[in-house]
Amino acid sequence: MSSYLPVTKTSVLTTLSAGMLLALTGCGSDSDNSSSSGGSTTTPPTTTASFSQSAEWTISGDSLTPNTQTCFDFDTDSEVDCSSATWDVKFDNQTRGVNLWSNSGISGDGDGGVFGLMDWSELLTYNNGVQDPKTSSDITHHYNEDKSGGIFDNSLWYAYNIAEDHKLYPNNRVYLITTDHTDAATVSSVQQPIYAMQIINYYNEAGLSGNPTVRWIDTAMPRANQVKTKTINATSNTDWTYLNLKTDDIVNDAAKEWHVAFRRDSVKLNGGASGNDKVGGFIANTPDGYYDDKGEAIKAKFMTNNEKQSLANLLNVAGFDTPKSARSWVVDSDSSDLNPGYIGTYPNLDYGWYTYNGMTHQLSAKPTDTAQGALIRSNSGDSYARMRLAEINYPDATNQATSWVFKFDVQPAN
Repeated sequence: MSSYLPVTKTSVLTTLSAGMLLALTGCGSDSDNSSSSGGSTTTPPTTTASFSQSAEWTISGDSLTPNTQTCFDFDTDSEVDCSSATWDVKFDNQTRGVNLWSNSGISGDGDGGVFGLMDWSELLTYNNGVQDPKTSSDITHHYNEDKSGGIFDNSLWYAYNIAEDHKLYPNNRVYLITTDHTDAATVSSVQQPIYAMQIINYYNEAGLSGNPTVRWIDTAMPRANQVKTKTINATSNTDWTYLNLKTDDIVNDAAKEWHVAFRRDSVKLNGGASGNDKVGGFIANTPDGYYDDKGEAIKAKFMTNNEKQSLANLLNVAGFDTPKSARSWVVDSDSSDLNPGYIGTYPNLDYGWYTYNGMTHQLSAKPTDTAQGALIRSNSGDSYARMRLAEINYPDATNQATSWVFKFDVQPAN
């Protein structure tokens, strides 16, 4: 494989550093001692389940032909037809890279999902796929379905404090939102409004999660008295809440005009795979101090309330980064938490599962002491696996891999 995945980058705050990556977008990835639908206390589950079996998946031969999909059922430790209902993980070998998918959401009709990526050393502390190893609390609501996503997945609006309070903290990024991504114009007009938006909180006044507060302006009027602010009830795990930025209205019917939609901490735009309109996004500004020179989250900055200070970033339209062409607008497309984004600087990039060497154009599975992995829920929704990439093999100095090897620790269905 000569190229790397065009995938999403995520952030997590830890007690000592921000080095781990953890994709928790989707349905209720935060925790505030309430259920993912909003308010009642969650009772830790009682279970004797454990990762008691193993499976290994080697992808080779014709399965590495470009534009080929190969599927695996970790319960039976076997490759299965991707047209069947029994697959759990899909290896999608594309012309310019590889994507992984779970049997869920936009990727399949199953009840699968993904929790991760996270450091393999952290993942090894999990005894099963349903309980937090430290608190024994229920983690089943952390599993995210594959979904359509775009700019808000490529460049998250938050970091997740996994080590302490399990809450989401905003980075106050400014997202530029056009109503016509086919047009390179970056100057707002009556015919084609262009908005700038920040997400500045995830909790309502009662402290309940799933209630993002957003503020935005029409970039034609970058004045403080023109800023609109709204707290969105996005507590449902299944239903989206739609917002019309022009009218400041919540729209109950997705067939009507809307620009941005919210579901828990997930955000989508009305275009591409997510809608019938032409809405697209671009990162206009990321306030200073949230990330270090490696792109990792700086905990102290995130855990400070920067809402007032970051208003200047929203209003500084003249200082925005803007797309250089219409192709630079980011339009929603299909995504999975199995496809994390890279960290590092070319030619050495880290994609979580593996590293990429831009000089040799080869990928390398990471050794166990630096590896990352994920928890996978099966297509039937009643078994789980702990998954990591063990090998990517090359026969010689070429950049064509001959095999990929994934290993699974499996928790069978009760």
